[in-house]
Amino acid sequence: MAMWKRPLAGLMLAVGLVVAPLATATPAAGQFGPDGLLPVPSLARVVDQPAVLTASERAALEGRLASFESDNGAQVAIVIVASTGIEPIEDFANRVGSAWKIGRHAVGDGLLLVVATSDRHARIEVARSLEGAIPDAVAKQVIQQDMAPRFRAGQFAAGLNAALDDLLPRIETEHLGVQSPTRSPVRHLPAGQSALHVLFVLIAVGAFVGAGLRRSFGPAGSLLAGVGAGAIGGLILASVALGLFAGVLATVFGFVFGSAGRYGHAVGGPGGIYFPPSWGGGGGFGGGGFSSGGGGDFSGGGASGSW
Repeated sequence: MAMWKRPLAGLMLAVGLVVAPLATATPAAGQFGPDGLLPVPSLARVVDQPAVLTASERAALEGRLASFESDNGAQVAIVIVASTGIEPIEDFANRVGSAWKIGRHAVGDGLLLVVATSDRHARIEVARSLEGAIPDAVAKQVIQQDMAPRFRAGQFAAGLNAALDDLLPRIETEHLGVQSPTRSPVRHLPAGQSALHVLFVLIAVGAFVGAGLRRSFGPAGSLLAGVGAGAIGGLILASVALGLFAGVLATVFGFVFGSAGRYGHAVGGPGGIYFPPSWGGGGGFGGGGFSSGGGGDFSGGGASGSW
């Protein structure tokens, strides 16, 4: 019996040495869809599924890309996955780019960096508008010279930053989406349309301020905001009637919304209009997330490489 234990133990060890690396290098089957393809991840400036970046490295990359978008308008995103499975990285990157459509609408200045760590493949997917700034040969060179050497050393953040050091200035020099003032003459609106716009803004601002004052000081608060909106409207529009109109509506809306903020569903019972108690105090608009510009046309430009 003992003579069989030693060969059996050796066989089990050999199998373990072969299977273990495969298990760690190959993503779990549950990560892929029924069609065997990796699902497109949720939109983000930096996606790091295998967690090869530290929290500070990821935050630094996100901050750099957000700052670049703020200064130049172009949108750049990074997607890191363990493996694209049966799908070539080119097809996966194109699917992500087509789904996300990063880049400004009517400009299409989007750029996508895709890295598959276990496959040891990288892809730079270039939207159509940036193919002049980043031709395929340049994208290939960036992968080979900036990314691959650092990726081989396990320095993924360094490789991505080196690639951005090369790519971002090329995008910046294109000046895409910047229109000359001579090509965009100022359009003067009719007087009536300008007045309506001013009225709308005054009423909205007056109602917002009035709701807050109503919650703090009672009905007199909304009345004070309405008087202020009316006085400003009368001065700007040079019309007592329009100023009075703006003041009355701002007072009424401020009182109603302020009452809803204080008493919740006391205004607008069943079947009516409900204003939640948190009205005016939350950040319902413009969160800190990353939203697509909706303009990227990823039609196959770019390059791939390995390390």
